[in-house]
Amino acid sequence: MSDIPEYCRQVEAHLTRINGGHLVRVVGPGFALVRQWALDEVPLSVVFKGIEQKADRHKLGAARRPLRIEFCEADVREVYDGWRRAIGVATATSIADEDAPVQDVPATGSRRRPASRVLDKALDRLGRLAGRLELPDAFRDSASHAIEQLSSVREGLAGARGSARDPWLEQLPHIERTLLDQARLAMEPSALRALTAQAEQELLVYRDRLSAEAWGRAVEVTVDRGVREHFGLPTLEL
Repeated sequence: MSDIPEYCRQVEAHLTRINGGHLVRVVGPGFALVRQWALDEVPLSVVFKGIEQKADRHKLGAARRPLRIEFCEADVREVYDGWRRAIGVATATSIADEDAPVQDVPATGSRRRPASRVLDKALDRLGRLAGRLELPDAFRDSASHAIEQLSSVREGLAGARGSARDPWLEQLPHIERTLLDQARLAMEPSALRALTAQAEQELLVYRDRLSAEAWGRAVEVTVDRGVREHFGLPTLEL
């Protein structure tokens, strides 16, 4: 990683956004931690996902103080391990799981989020998205349809136990993929090209280690994350 200070600045900026604008400086032990992530070539999008994952639990616990970067290490490493398996860095020859996006490849011992909380948060985000009149009708219709689907899933899960929950949970990846595909279509082509260029630059250190297939998958996973952040789409990972 050639520009560690810039890497740290971007992590600090994202942490500030997660903390609702409250600036928590990445200094001292925090800087040493982020510097090690940079030296280990952890992509920024992976770091951001780990911070968000930790922030979800931080807020659930009704924490009064802003989240500090030092508390995000386990989550960042967990997401990084899953990301490496998803794009094939761990094997250096093939993608470990061809069909699962990075957020659906949990590391061993990963913490599952309560389904009701994930779905409530997703429904809230999609409700706001469906009301944005400046977005294309097809995308807003897709968000409205996803609301109907997730509401049905939530109701079904409420009365299901054990393996009876599986058919409901199996619907979530398809719902999420459909939303992402519609979001890509809704983006300006220039914005999508910019996200792709940014993803390729971020992943450049892995270029020579991946097959052409794995490289393409890594770029797509990273672009998906950028599209999700651009529109504020929910993640449906449990």
